[in-house]
Amino acid sequence: MKDSIGDHLTNWLDDVGPELPSSHEPITEDNSEEIGDALLVHGLLSDLGHRNAEREQRSLQRVMERIESNSETTSLVDRSIEPKASRRFAIVTYTLTVAASIAMISAFLMSQHDASAAHASLEKIIVASKTPLDRTYRVQVLDEHSPGQRPGNSPRGSRRRVSEEQIDGATLYVRGANQYVLTLKLRSGHERTSGCDGKFSWAFREDGPVHVSTDLTRFRGGVPGHQQEIPFLNIHSHLAQLQNDYEVELSDTRTTTSNGVALMQLMGHRKSNDVRGPKQIVIWFAASTGTVHTMQLDGLPRGRGGPKGVILDLQDQSDLPSDFYSHDAHHEPGKRIKHE
Repeated sequence: MKDSIGDHLTNWLDDVGPELPSSHEPITEDNSEEIGDALLVHGLLSDLGHRNAEREQRSLQRVMERIESNSETTSLVDRSIEPKASRRFAIVTYTLTVAASIAMISAFLMSQHDASAAHASLEKIIVASKTPLDRTYRVQVLDEHSPGQRPGNSPRGSRRRVSEEQIDGATLYVRGANQYVLTLKLRSGHERTSGCDGKFSWAFREDGPVHVSTDLTRFRGGVPGHQQEIPFLNIHSHLAQLQNDYEVELSDTRTTTSNGVALMQLMGHRKSNDVRGPKQIVIWFAASTGTVHTMQLDGLPRGRGGPKGVILDLQDQSDLPSDFYSHDAHHEPGKRIKHE
């Protein structure tokens, strides 16, 4: 019976016959369920047999192409109606961005050039300071005490110690890096002279012995700027400090001396309060030779008293006697010598 039902179904599904032929085995309640299962299985097998994977892939591809075509058409329409103002804004924005970038690069290159020029000028000053030529400077004090803190009206216990040496009006002679003579007045009225000939340093008062030492820095305490670790006498030895602890800047300011020497200005600003030195150093130097004509030290540490700032002004460049920087040239013969 099962084979007969299967044959009839196959013929009907395959369109072999227009209709299901009559059968000696009519469909009854007992075989209806079996016929339904057979129809379901046969339908699934028939659908699987007729499925074409390549045809389905082509159909899917056509659908995707249509979707992409619609998307591109929409994008073109959107771009075609974009306002002209928006395009102008984009162009202006781009132009400004490029201009700002160029300006930043130019500023950076200019700052690098300025820094190089400043350090080159400092090197020229160092070389000139080592040249064994005689230079005579006059020392001028800018401010001995801050307003309201003068010795006469300072609160008890807060008065600054008044230095015995009167730096204002002192005379400083220098030759090269390690030869100098400094003469200044004491508050007692006597004169103190100190110096170095490159081999020995020395110092004496009018009424005392000559103190001599092989330590070339032994008697530099009275030299303006020395106690603040920026000695004028041997600025070459402190080049590293100027480069590392100060921002060095070559100013655009120019001037000319009375005898026609063109001067340039170099400025140094202290980077940190931890540096024991003046807050600012201003040097006027000859553009051609590097010779210092004026050196100004501002914001000197004043924990032990002393000036707030000093100026050293070039007075003369005449040659001095060869033995001028030895102590013998500054006191009478027979003065007592005390070696340290």
